[in-house]
Amino acid sequence: MNKKLFAFIVVLCFIEVVFSNPCPYCTYSQNGFDTQGPCTKCPDGSCTRYTSTASNTSSICNCKPCPKGSYSASGFDIDGQGSHCVPCAVGKTTSSTATIGTDQSVCTVTLGACPKGTYSFTGYDTDGSGTGCTSCPPGKSTPNTKTAGDLTFCTLKACNKGKYSDSGFDTNGSGAGCTDCTAGTSTPNTQTIGTDKTVCILKSCPAGSYSVSSFDTDGNGTGCNKCAVNTFSAQGSTSCTSCTNNRTSPAGSTAVTACVCPQGTSGPTDGVSSCSTTSGSINTLFISLIFILISLF
Repeated sequence: MNKKLFAFIVVLCFIEVVFSNPCPYCTYSQNGFDTQGPCTKCPDGSCTRYTSTASNTSSICNCKPCPKGSYSASGFDIDGQGSHCVPCAVGKTTSSTATIGTDQSVCTVTLGACPKGTYSFTGYDTDGSGTGCTSCPPGKSTPNTKTAGDLTFCTLKACNKGKYSDSGFDTNGSGAGCTDCTAGTSTPNTQTIGTDKTVCILKSCPAGSYSVSSFDTDGNGTGCNKCAVNTFSAQGSTSCTSCTNNRTSPAGSTAVTACVCPQGTSGPTDGVSSCSTTSGSINTLFISLIFILISLF
């Protein structure tokens, strides 16, 4: 080749390089520069690993975007391992995926702390939408807000019926964190939230009635069932007790002493002893014998 021609070609190549720009991240060209026009953009959601990427096809765009809550100089994970996406500080996140930045200033969204009864791996609403905290299973809660962990941190149990607390849960995890209602009263449900006994709105079923819970289940006085005939109950009963030894009692009886001997029999008034007709028969026979003897003399 002519030396002058060779030198001319070298100069042209040099000029081409000097007066061209490398293709930035997420673009490519045949030689990695914009010497033959604008660099070609990668498809949405993909990027190149480097600047000055030389390729004829978009298959070179094999990097995925940094997830929400992280950032990088290109907005993409250029090594495919996640190490090039820098996480935001705890309590902060980015407004979208593929966030471009070199410092924490791009983490512009402040996250709310997870409330009691929820958790996340950071203790904050991880996506900023209000759905980034996971709820504990029913009947369980976390001791505090901003719980960082998993469901094993849901250590508090719901207060049982007849108990309450300011959160509705056993506040210390030992079983002593719920306050008992006054004797003869109860709460309608488990997990009752309250600061005083005004939440104990149910009263015990009165004597002569019952319910499954032993309380007036609707709070209106109609949640207790009246005891049937030949049965009785004390206050706060879950069932009625049957009279024994064939004794009888009217519906709604309130004590065992209401169980009396049936007509034609007699017995103690304790409500439980056997009833008998023997005493009456002997008396009748004795009187009859006396009349017979009198008539003979």
